[in-house]
Amino acid sequence: MAKLYLEKLKCVTAEDWSGFDEPRLVVQNRGTVWNGTVLGGRMYTVKYDCDFTGTIAVSLWEDDGPDGDDRLGKQWITDTPGERSLHFRADGAEYKLLYAVE
Repeated sequence: MAKLYLEKLKCVTAEDWSGFDEPRLVVQNRGTVWNGTVLGGRMYTVKYDCDFTGTIAVSLWEDDGPDGDDRLGKQWITDTPGERSLHFRADGAEYKLLYAVE
């Protein structure tokens, strides 16, 4: 069994024209594990961990009320130990998620 640590989320470029995004991180079988209001160019602390075996999916959504929410991407994390990052790029947004696996 491996341990996943979601550490930081950087909003490189916001999706909303106003400059503020309302992203949320969703982990497979665990639901939303982090959400917030963010600005482009800033880094935010996530601080979420969980156990998993094999692979686990992480999705990033941008809440777009009253329109439907935008999925900015879905990535799979393997149980290979180390520190890594995921990149989410869609709808003009760009995010970088820093994580570790033990």
